[in-house]
Amino acid sequence: MTEEKKKKKNILLKALKKVKISHLVILAILLAGNSYAWFVYISTVSTQVDVHVRSWKIDINDGDEAVINYVNVVVDDAYPGMDTYTESIVANNYGEMAATVNYQILSAEIMGDEYISVEGRANMGQDPVATDLTSAELEAMLDDDYPFKINLELSSNTIAPESGTATYNVTVSWAYESGDDATDTYWGNRAYTFKQSNPDDPCIRLSIKINIQQATS
Repeated sequence: MTEEKKKKKNILLKALKKVKISHLVILAILLAGNSYAWFVYISTVSTQVDVHVRSWKIDINDGDEAVINYVNVVVDDAYPGMDTYTESIVANNYGEMAATVNYQILSAEIMGDEYISVEGRANMGQDPVATDLTSAELEAMLDDDYPFKINLELSSNTIAPESGTATYNVTVSWAYESGDDATDTYWGNRAYTFKQSNPDDPCIRLSIKINIQQATS
């Protein structure tokens, strides 16, 4: 062994002697903590993938505060000839004054394409970008630009006092033939490709804000 190699070996041995067992224990704890944090993060994301909207009733009593609800509509698999997907949300007014109800589409994801509305940006405290659509424009696009139909319908914008109700329906359907073969073929192939590449992701996701408050007059 050359003198230079002996010198390097002695330096390494001295450095190793300075590493205490306590340091190794601390290092092991830190690594274990980081692994646990990563596991929790992955688990949280995975559970969010399977969230579906469920029907429920929104009860309104007397008060000046608006009732705001956020609804996430998730359709895991979309394809021509699929069963119609319908969800309903019922608002009941038990107060002595009439209430008004409206909704806004905050965002939509269609097979990997993401859209954020002007109202969605505002809801996040952000300024809109040039390509953002309004909630009404985004709703019209969803209704007109695809062979599948995403319909949002509110039975009434006003809820009568003392047991008045309003129902908000979300319907997703895709006829086996829409009448446009080229469009059917394109989106049918795209839906298949998307699901093959992203088996855990929903084909369609909508984020909707429902706002209910007492009528001013």
